[in-house]
Amino acid sequence: MAKKKITRKELLKKDDEFISLSNRVSRYVLTHAKAIKYLCYGLAIIIIIIIGIGLYYRNLNKKALAAYNIAYKALIGDSYPEMSEKKLQKSIEEFDKLIEDYGWTKMATLAIPQLAYLKFDQGKFDEAISLYQTYLEKDKSGSIYRSMAHFGLAAAYEAKAEYQLAIGALKNIIDGKNSFLKEEALFSLGRLYALSGQPEKSREAFKDFVEEFKNSPLLPLAKAHLR
Repeated sequence: MAKKKITRKELLKKDDEFISLSNRVSRYVLTHAKAIKYLCYGLAIIIIIIIGIGLYYRNLNKKALAAYNIAYKALIGDSYPEMSEKKLQKSIEEFDKLIEDYGWTKMATLAIPQLAYLKFDQGKFDEAISLYQTYLEKDKSGSIYRSMAHFGLAAAYEAKAEYQLAIGALKNIIDGKNSFLKEEALFSLGRLYALSGQPEKSREAFKDFVEEFKNSPLLPLAKAHLR
């Protein structure tokens, strides 16, 4: 079928429609020139604010990293665990300051379980538990640090003889997707079941350990619990 030829009149009509549309746009811009100008200013201000916030947080993270390094240096200044009480307290103060001053940064979040460990070392188990829980609420990344925090939490609960809570913390490691510390967690689970008067569950946990971790240095100890 032959393509219909567009007449000159139709072409002129389309040009008229385009010109008419252009005129309407021009009139709208002229009529609302002030509003459009303010809108452009507003967008420019928003962009400047976003850039400023980005630069601010980048600078903040650098400062937080520097503060973390100071606190960590204080922590390893002496051969640990023979760390003096004075050095231990200095490290605690540095981590406390980091968390207080740079609470929104990643380094401040990572400082929380470090501080929890130091509190545990001081025998302040309730403070350690609170800090580990705070960290686990803040960090949902599924990183190895979460496994470490759960393990520290289990140790703090065990120190208070709250074995069921310690068992729950270990199960978070065992049931998690991250394999980090699963070997140690499963062995500790068997031990805690025994401490809490649940010999059958203890035996089951050690049996699972022997089957799953055949090359573990803890294997002889696990087998000893099955005799």
